[in-house]
Amino acid sequence: MDTLVATASLMIGITLTAGIALLWANHRFRPDPDTLVDALDALLPQTQCAQCGYPGCRPYAEAMAKGEAINLCPPGGRETHRALGNLLASSAEGRDLPPETATPYKALIDETRCIGCYLCVQACPVDAIVGAPQFMHTVLEDVCTGCELCINPCPVDCISLVPTHAFQPEALSVSVGPGQQPVKDASACIRCGRCAQACPVALLPQELLWHAAAAEWDLAVDKGMDRCIECGLCNPVCPSDIDLVGHFRTAKVVLRKKQAAEQAARQAKERVAVRSTRLARQAAIHAAKREQRLNPANQRKWQT
Repeated sequence: MDTLVATASLMIGITLTAGIALLWANHRFRPDPDTLVDALDALLPQTQCAQCGYPGCRPYAEAMAKGEAINLCPPGGRETHRALGNLLASSAEGRDLPPETATPYKALIDETRCIGCYLCVQACPVDAIVGAPQFMHTVLEDVCTGCELCINPCPVDCISLVPTHAFQPEALSVSVGPGQQPVKDASACIRCGRCAQACPVALLPQELLWHAAAAEWDLAVDKGMDRCIECGLCNPVCPSDIDLVGHFRTAKVVLRKKQAAEQAARQAKERVAVRSTRLARQAAIHAAKREQRLNPANQRKWQT
């Protein structure tokens, strides 16, 4: 009987000692926060678009640490794929990387059908949609990753994906209609000044012609290109038969596109700045919470 009691006491003592040792080891040897998953996650673009097949960048990083392919992130592109391959000590070129056009589509909003519901703006993970409630929305092409997350929330189906080549800048020369042949170098102008005498808004059409032909758009605006009413009174008096009005119409089209591109670039820059500020604020909050968790004063003390 005494032998059984001694044996039971010994087993209980061994169990308690092992448990205490395990608890101490778990408390003493914490996992390194700079793990492989953390490093992989830091290389991803953090768009959370789910194009890789995972619900976010962190789950994809965890999958890559277990052997998942490194080329499933279209927004990251080949540079990100190579960085992931280098981190995993493998050849990125040997992983069957996608072509340079890894994101072949971008979102496009039919602004004539947009009702300003704001649902697409809330769904966009990269803040690529600009707009306000009850106002028309538009997509910043340079920011859009083509993740498709904005399509399903749209109640009027005014969002579609279009190939990226549709957003390439068009040539500055624009056709102006049948019978109109605006000159390209203004060499036909003889500087007679008759067009200026015929202009009802006191412009200098010949100078507008020179600036437009030389693609000096800022000078053309300074000379009042936007004030031209396209009345056509300068065409009949031109001894060189230059279609001045047709050329001015072409220039106005180019100017509108140039101004729209500049405005979109400013909006994109502002959007990126706002997003960077928000991410920095979130990172600071997470760091503060992590510091609070790691503070020994807030950790549970095990008593032996």
